[in-house]
Amino acid sequence: MTGLSAISTVEVPRPLPDVIYHWLREQILIGELVPGTEIRQELLARQFGTSRVPIREALSRLQAEALIILRPRRGFAVTSLNQAEIVEIFELRMTVEEHAMRIATNERTQADVREVEALVEAMETPGTPSLQYLQQWMSTNRLFHTRLIECAHRKRVSEVALNLRDAIEPYMRIEANFNRQVGYANVEHRKIFEAFKRKDSEAAARLSRKHCESTLKRLLANIDFRNENPFPKAASRKERQLG
Repeated sequence: MTGLSAISTVEVPRPLPDVIYHWLREQILIGELVPGTEIRQELLARQFGTSRVPIREALSRLQAEALIILRPRRGFAVTSLNQAEIVEIFELRMTVEEHAMRIATNERTQADVREVEALVEAMETPGTPSLQYLQQWMSTNRLFHTRLIECAHRKRVSEVALNLRDAIEPYMRIEANFNRQVGYANVEHRKIFEAFKRKDSEAAARLSRKHCESTLKRLLANIDFRNENPFPKAASRKERQLG
């Protein structure tokens, strides 16, 4: 193996602020750090064995992405959305993803079809409704939507769509963990994919918008914004199932 080839295989360690940023971002998106959770810089500094400088750099990036907020005299916390904000985000998602799917379906290649189909089949694979299974399903679900939108080859559209999805992802994961029901989403995903596969751009766009609408309805049905616990309905249903 020659010089440049050998160098390309060496894994370069990421800067510490980058490591902290990606770790925190993942914890927020998978619902380990739920909306409203206080982020204590001194604890992170001890956990990563560092000063607060790289911590603040990582937090600044997360704040710029609206995943965390800085509260006056109280420090950072994971962004918590109210009902109106969730509805607004989904209204934007409906428009952006409908537009993206119309373009993506027209632009897609056979390689795109194969890769998206593999993700659909992975989500359809039966599994025990455990937290581990649901986390894996949600990660694949995220890849499915991201991969579809990438087929449009519209950088700004992809960035907007991803930012909107990130804003709502923690709520979707928490709701899924309580409900432990993903069959309805699998059916909707399959319909979107089949339209995508046959290059029916209008159907793919319409089904994508409908999918956003149904996801919003499920979230609102399981979130009680009058309660300190935002998911009491889902929690009660989970207790009845386990009982």
